[in-house]
Amino acid sequence: MKYCDLHIHSTASDGTFTPEKIARRAKNYRLSGISITDHDTVNAVKEGQVIAERYGLDYIPGLEISTSELEGRMHILGYFIDIENKDLHGLLARLIESREQRVKAIIEKLDALGILCTVEDIERITNGATIGRPHIAEHLVKIGAVDNIWEAFDLYLAAGKPAYVRKWAPSPKEAIEVIHGAGGLAVAAHPGVTDGMMDYIPELVEFGIDGIEAFYPFHKQEDQERARQLAEEYNLVITGGSDCHGTRRGEPLLGVFKVRYECLLKLRERWEE
Repeated sequence: MKYCDLHIHSTASDGTFTPEKIARRAKNYRLSGISITDHDTVNAVKEGQVIAERYGLDYIPGLEISTSELEGRMHILGYFIDIENKDLHGLLARLIESREQRVKAIIEKLDALGILCTVEDIERITNGATIGRPHIAEHLVKIGAVDNIWEAFDLYLAAGKPAYVRKWAPSPKEAIEVIHGAGGLAVAAHPGVTDGMMDYIPELVEFGIDGIEAFYPFHKQEDQERARQLAEEYNLVITGGSDCHGTRRGEPLLGVFKVRYECLLKLRERWEE
C-alpha cells in the first residue's frame, strides 16, 4: 500500500520543518507523495519540488489560503497552482500585509495587558517566514507568559480573547477564483474541525470548489463520513493530510498520519480533466 500527505506546513509559514526535513521524514516514513501547503505563501514550493524529486517523492505544488468566512477560520487549499501567476501574487501580497498589520495590533493589545512583546521579537522567531499568531504564541511561551502554545491561544489569541484581532482575508469565492486562475484546484480544508464549514459546502460548490479534505487527523469518524457523502453528492475529489506544523503543535504527524496514495492520483486526474 502506498501513502501520501497532502497538507504540510514548512518554515516558510508557521511550521518548524524545512522542505528538506519534510522530504527526508516523508521518505523515512515511507510516504510516496507530498504537498507543502503553507499559509498564504508559495515561498517553499520551488525548493520543495527540487528536494522531493531528489528523494523520489511525487510532489504537488500547493498552498493554504485564509478566507474571511467563519471568523477567518475557513481555509481553502490550492493544488497544482502556477506560483508565478500575477493574480495569485497580488492576493498573497495583500494577505501578508494584513498579517503584518494584525501582528502589530495584537502586540498593542498585549502591551495594554502588561505583556512585553515587540515586532522585532516576533520577526526573530519567524526568520523571514510568513508571520502569524503561532509565532506570537511561541514568544509568549518563551517569556513565560504561558506554559504552551495552546494556552497562548486559549488565554489571549483565539477569537473572543483579549488580544484577538481579526485580519483581512479574501472571500471564499475570491480565493477559489484566484486558485483556478493560477491553474489549480481548490479544496475545502479540514471542514470537520471548522464549525459551520460542512454546512457551507453547498455554497462553496456554487463558487466552484473542486474537493474536500475528508481525511484529517482531528476529524471524528462522523466528520469523515459526512465529508465523503458531500464529495459523492457534489462530485468533489477527496483529499487528506496531516496538517503537520513540525513540532510547533506537539509531536509531528507527518508520516504518522497517512493518506492512501489514491487520493493524490485522483486529485491529479481531476486536474488533468
